[in-house]
Amino acid sequence: NSYALSDEKKQDEISSILWHEYFIKAHTGEYDAAKTALEKQKEIDLAIAKKSKNTKSIQNTESGALWAESHLEIMKGNYDEARRKLAELKEMVSSESDPQKYDGYHNLMGMTSLMSGNAEEGVEHFEKVVDQSNIYFQYHKGLAYKASGDLDKAKEFFQSVATHNFNGLNYTAVRNRALKELGQG
Repeated sequence: NSYALSDEKKQDEISSILWHEYFIKAHTGEYDAAKTALEKQKEIDLAIAKKSKNTKSIQNTESGALWAESHLEIMKGNYDEARRKLAELKEMVSSESDPQKYDGYHNLMGMTSLMSGNAEEGVEHFEKVVDQSNIYFQYHKGLAYKASGDLDKAKEFFQSVATHNFNGLNYTAVRNRALKELGQG
């Protein structure tokens, strides 16, 4: 029928579902289930990338998986392991020419620093991000400013997150928290 999806498209859709499952499980403390979802997603994504025979696609898939593994370690409170994985990620992307190549690294290092008690270092990492459009990390950047004592700057970020006009899982995870920070939730 006309709605039939190719096997590759089906795998891509399953990968997307697994990402959402990971994100939800990681934010609800179901870390084993989150890890399982990540592992399944990585397996699917690597198979798709290898099928393309495109070295860059394979590298991007591997660095994306390492980024997600780093995020999971942060969510679990394993900050030293997150830093270790993030150092590996930074090295992995260092030869890329993309000016945003370190954005994932800096966003997660900002989150790691903040959550491990070094808000000022968190702010420094968040400020190094080239593409500042990720609402999830904008919320965490607001938390870093708040924890470092810059309440006006923090309020700007919370206001931006709270009034962001878009739907999505990342946004869902932080909108109500931003409203609480503003005293509106």
